[in-house]
Amino acid sequence: GHHRMVHLIEFWDYLVQFLVCTAGFIGAARQFLKSRRQPYVLLACFFWTYALGTLYWTLHLLLLDATPQVFYVSELGWIASYIFLLTMEMTLPSAEELRFRTKLSWLAPAIAVPQFILYITYGDVFFNVLMCTGTMAAAWLSIRGLVFARRCGDSAAETETCRLRAFHINVLCFTALEYALWTSSCFWVSDDLRNPYFWFDFMLSGAIFAMLPATRKAVRT
Repeated sequence: GHHRMVHLIEFWDYLVQFLVCTAGFIGAARQFLKSRRQPYVLLACFFWTYALGTLYWTLHLLLLDATPQVFYVSELGWIASYIFLLTMEMTLPSAEELRFRTKLSWLAPAIAVPQFILYITYGDVFFNVLMCTGTMAAAWLSIRGLVFARRCGDSAAETETCRLRAFHINVLCFTALEYALWTSSCFWVSDDLRNPYFWFDFMLSGAIFAMLPATRKAVRT
């Protein structure tokens, strides 16, 4: 009975995340049909690939009553979602922001590299390289964008800069929660809601869904 209860909590966690991703995908697709703006295609792909990764995990849990021991299918979906997110981070900003540099961006590898060393002691090296590189690059770009956005003012160009602030904050929250989730999975506390893993995952679902309003703000004309 306890074993079934354990997987029930995990199942609801992943199901919520899948539904959030699906709702985000529908929302992004509707925005694209209305505006025909390319970032919404990338956002829809981000939601869909993340949803596929979570769906595989959820179905594995539901049908086999166990979490996947080999999660290449899920990880491929999640890695694809990071690539779409990175593409947005590299195409949404202005040319001036893309040229901008800040030493604070080094915070991303300073935090990610020690975490990566921890993860490879627990899991697959190849997929950890891909997942940590993708999320670290996204965090690097979002930190750069946030430092750049500090120069917000009243001119049209500066207002354009400010529009991306919510998007960069959201990406930074998303990547931070991914690392919190991965780290808590290395130190599994319990199989119930006392485990921080589930709370980080619920917060991650919120950060995923917040990509839609943050992107709308970034691309509005």
